[in-house]
Amino acid sequence: MDTPQHVGDLLQAFAERGVFRGFSRQRETRQQGEFRVRWHRDQVFQWGYDRRRRSIRVASVLPAVPPGSAMDRDFRQWLRARQDRALPAHRRYDPARLGLRAYNRGGEVTLTVRVLDDDMDYGVRRTVSLVNEIYLDFINRGPYFDWLLETFELDPDNPY
Repeated sequence: MDTPQHVGDLLQAFAERGVFRGFSRQRETRQQGEFRVRWHRDQVFQWGYDRRRRSIRVASVLPAVPPGSAMDRDFRQWLRARQDRALPAHRRYDPARLGLRAYNRGGEVTLTVRVLDDDMDYGVRRTVSLVNEIYLDFINRGPYFDWLLETFELDPDNPY
């Protein structure tokens, strides 16, 4: 199924398993769904699903990233690398099944995942994994410690 209600049910199941700190359904129509997820660094992520486009959008997945900055460019390169055949299958995002895009509007990086086959469950699961990897891999392996402290107002002596 690829209805907005089904996508919401899948996200709610992640919340019920404790993956997210919070989840709420904002709006669901026959074609679109809007959901809020409280997750990394207690950040609220706005998730959207568009049935016609078969796309999942995570707005402001990386806040406060100036367009064209080194971090913006590094993120786009990192995102492209997630579909590289050199990655193990469990970490790779199959380009025949998912289209990955990032947009930076006003310093807010938004992630869009387009499901290219009929497996919306796969698309939602992989989007959750991808956002998790952004926070556990991309941010932690790069030179983004100062960005992390400033963006999330963390104590430099106890940032995690």
